[in-house]
Amino acid sequence: MAIENMESILKCPVCNLGLKKHEKQYICLNNHSYDIASKGYINLLLANQKKTKDPGDSKEMMEGRKDFLNKGYYHIFSEKLNEIIISNISTSNTNVLDVGCGEGYFLSRLKEAICNQKSNSLIDKEFDFYGVDISKTAITHAIQRDKNVNFIVSSNFNLPIMSNTIDIIIRNFAPSDDTELKRVLRDNGKLVVVTPGIEHLYGLKEILYVNPRKHDEKDLSFEGFKLIKSTQVKYNIHIEDSESVKNLISMTPYYWTFDKCMSEKASSTPNLSTALHFIISVYEKVK
Repeated sequence: MAIENMESILKCPVCNLGLKKHEKQYICLNNHSYDIASKGYINLLLANQKKTKDPGDSKEMMEGRKDFLNKGYYHIFSEKLNEIIISNISTSNTNVLDVGCGEGYFLSRLKEAICNQKSNSLIDKEFDFYGVDISKTAITHAIQRDKNVNFIVSSNFNLPIMSNTIDIIIRNFAPSDDTELKRVLRDNGKLVVVTPGIEHLYGLKEILYVNPRKHDEKDLSFEGFKLIKSTQVKYNIHIEDSESVKNLISMTPYYWTFDKCMSEKASSTPNLSTALHFIISVYEKVK
């Protein structure tokens, strides 16, 4: 018989009751059960929540993304994101949720940064990290990157998380539902949203488009949240191999709108210089 462990903050996607972790399963009081995959993640995405058989980014896209991020091009941005998140930690026991976590690069780096600071300002604090993505391939890569993060296959529009249990949500270029974000976040919890600045990847646009345009400036608002602070992060990168250029493109929305001409341009681009421009906005949930 399975040995019962502590209660989790995960909820059953069928009946919305809390899930309890056993040795190899999560089970709710209505006896709905979900196996823990051999790699260590849990799949809580129901068939009726899928628009395709295998939703989300493909294996090819995830491998390209992993290779690109591992080369450190987004390292400066990741460091600043970590700094902002850490400065907003106020609770002794903190649950961090990354919605649309992809292959886990940013969440894993945040966890590493927090562990490196636990000898000083965070010494008395405990953390649990959760990453959600609709792509099973993404979550498979994520759990390989960091087996000590709770990675879950699910939709950002139906988060398998109990209400009022999360202290910090990270929404990094990911679509989501405002109501769901507010539901799972505790009162006074923080929502950290990353959006593109006006010059983000403009050098790439100059290659792909005849008439490239900068991103529009947008003031995002979320019902039930107040904006605390916005910070811009901007720097230039130089990519010196065509494979990394193609991997970068596969991380962007442009990948889904390629025509034959754009594809040829991408394939024939041996290197690239471009700006990376991010806006990191911190919101607080209001009662």
